[in-house]
Amino acid sequence: MKTDLFFVHLYNDYSGSPRVFSDAIDIADDCLNINNKRLFTSNDEGFLSNNKIDNSYIFYKRSSNKVLQIIYFLLSQIHLFLLLSMRLISTRLKHKDINTVVVINTMLPFGAAIAAKLFAHKTIYYVHESHIKPNFLKSFLRFIIETTSDHVIFVSNYLLKAEKFSKPSMKVIYNGLRSDFPSTPTIDSRDKFNSKNVIFSGSLKEYKGVNYVIELSKLMPDFTFILALNCTVYEMDSYFCTMDLPENVTLLSRPKNLNDIYLNGFAVLNLSIPELWTETFGLSILEGMNYGCVPVVPSVGGPVEIVDGNCGLLCDSKDTLRISDFLTNLAHDFTLWKAFSDAAQNRSKRFSYDSFRENLKVLFNTYFLNEK
Repeated sequence: MKTDLFFVHLYNDYSGSPRVFSDAIDIADDCLNINNKRLFTSNDEGFLSNNKIDNSYIFYKRSSNKVLQIIYFLLSQIHLFLLLSMRLISTRLKHKDINTVVVINTMLPFGAAIAAKLFAHKTIYYVHESHIKPNFLKSFLRFIIETTSDHVIFVSNYLLKAEKFSKPSMKVIYNGLRSDFPSTPTIDSRDKFNSKNVIFSGSLKEYKGVNYVIELSKLMPDFTFILALNCTVYEMDSYFCTMDLPENVTLLSRPKNLNDIYLNGFAVLNLSIPELWTETFGLSILEGMNYGCVPVVPSVGGPVEIVDGNCGLLCDSKDTLRISDFLTNLAHDFTLWKAFSDAAQNRSKRFSYDSFRENLKVLFNTYFLNEK
């Protein structure tokens, strides 16, 4: 039986979850018995903007006002429920021999889950996150997943253990490197070592440890700190306007040349604050490691499954003195830094795009083939 796939992601931007979802959508073309695909997402620029797939745009806005944000979120779910329901009903009425499967990215789009439970054959959740506030919303979303989904994909063992469900089947598929990044880039190790470029790539959020990056930059004036931030220039200016930024800090808003930035990187940072946000995977760390950047990551959560003591430093984000000492020691010894760099690049190969692709293909084919 042929399958129509309906992919759902609430907010399209340049963060990790839509990046991984974009590759998953492309990989679905290689799966057995796939008939048509359609994506439901917001009409914003992001990693989902250029996929070769039919799009249905859903209403979604963001606001710094928490009450207004909740209202926008609820409106988006109503719109999503109606839009997806109509598409599913139409498909099932016109094509009784078509299997309909809805793949929902992140916990948030509960409107899609309800529509899928009512009108689709199968519902798959692709879960990337653990921290959702307020707590009642998190409990509600978990209830929806428990009662509507057939299968749940997690991006790390940490996340599976943290968000384990009882009814749906569950599987861990580690994120892979970007399909548009070379699997074995050509690296000039000496230039990377001499650059002393320390890279932070991520969202402009306090819980991501941005302030600790700035604190590090003040402790390490001989290094250059490059912050590649998933935000607008306005948001960046607003966040840093009251800070006294050192001259060795470079701020970049959604740069298009991340591969070049990593290529010239000495180290890559993930300084997420576990009390506020436990990192469930650490995609930017993996990308940096692919280019031989030495990683510094929290000692809890998903990054522990990527980084070990042979290729980087696992450390509490608040311990900036320890991080500074680690990077400074590496900067004084090319042989030592090279050993860490080579180990980081070799370890990143465990999370290659090809491995991700094959694991997802097997999972998709298992879920779709001969299922009704």
